[in-house]
Amino acid sequence: MQTISDEATWINELPLECQLRFLARLSFNLTVAGRNSYEVGTNELTHPSELRRVNEIQHRVTACLSQLLNGDCSDGFVASMANLVLASQDVELNSLLQYSWAEAKNRSIPMAAH
Repeated sequence: MQTISDEATWINELPLECQLRFLARLSFNLTVAGRNSYEVGTNELTHPSELRRVNEIQHRVTACLSQLLNGDCSDGFVASMANLVLASQDVELNSLLQYSWAEAKNRSIPMAAH
């Protein structure tokens, strides 16, 4: 994967429709990553701090999506969102977040835009 700065630049250079598609897919993927934080089939949390981190990242991603829809999302905000997703210090969470990003990028963007 490219650097965080490269990834933020990549997003900012996409057509608006592709940016929105990417962020919507990333948001969906983050809900799947959050499932790693609780015991399957129960309401019991096994990694509450991890779930909180995913929730904070999800908040930033959906805020970016909302700002783009309103036409007022700054490049700096996109960069800070990319940093939250791609620079986790938690090894297990980092792999889930990296996968979430890569999968969103691969599934949501026309091949010519990669």
